[in-house]
Amino acid sequence: MPVPSGGFIAGEHEGKIIVLGGTNWEGGQKAWLSSVFQFDPAAKTWVQLASLSTPIAYGAGVTIGNTFVVLGGSTGQAPSRALIRVVGGKVETVPTGGLTQPAVLSASGAIDGQIIVVGGTDDAANVKGLGRATIAFDPKTGTTRELSEFPGAGFGVAGNAVVNGELFVFAGVTWNAGHNAIANTMDAHAFSLARNQWRSLAAYPIPVRGLTAVALDADHIYLAGGYGAEDFTDRAFVYDVTSDRYEAAVALPYRGQVGLVKCGDYVYCIGGEDRMKHRTDAVFRIFVSTLLKAKS
Repeated sequence: MPVPSGGFIAGEHEGKIIVLGGTNWEGGQKAWLSSVFQFDPAAKTWVQLASLSTPIAYGAGVTIGNTFVVLGGSTGQAPSRALIRVVGGKVETVPTGGLTQPAVLSASGAIDGQIIVVGGTDDAANVKGLGRATIAFDPKTGTTRELSEFPGAGFGVAGNAVVNGELFVFAGVTWNAGHNAIANTMDAHAFSLARNQWRSLAAYPIPVRGLTAVALDADHIYLAGGYGAEDFTDRAFVYDVTSDRYEAAVALPYRGQVGLVKCGDYVYCIGGEDRMKHRTDAVFRIFVSTLLKAKS
């Protein structure tokens, strides 16, 4: 990437990859980024699009039609209320057109033109504030409605992906009041917007936060990386939606909390936090078919 970054919002947009905002470290200080970069897989080049008026990180990003939509997250000073769109390589921002409630480190996904947002907190440092609320945001009207609450404890930085009209949420971090400390989880659930209902899944194989998920096809989700019990991990699994089972899969090229984006025939592993107070600018890619064939 042009700059090392983590906590950014990334996704596919018209055959290209968008990396928006994020954070990195400069001189021992955490910096919040307002940059927007676009990667062209055919040319294997990055270009910088128009920068945002304010920084943003730890938000939700989804592709709906020909538009990459971003909402929630934090500016580094306060929860973001902006609605950001990338259309045809142009960045559009409606400063107060997004969520009225905080959604930092939330899980999210697009279902039937709605953006489902669940969990999260009001500040990346406020793990005690992690919640269970589930909402649907309509990017056309700017309206929000409450849905069934997440059935587990309040959580953040979970892996999430949409398959067959359901939002799948894996692992993450929660606050253990009894021990007055954070705790990684193995919980996994799926939410159906049509039924407004959550269902439990088989637990993720390891407790981890900062896990990243990406749908490979209509039956499989690739889950990888994050921070485990004592350090960052490169471990990866493929989850079979039909059988509700995990199989060990091709590991990440490095340990960390990374960005994963499916674009064309590839899954891209992008940047992220590879050690404490450090970000990487690395980018790798692997064929989707390779991940599906080499699941163990």
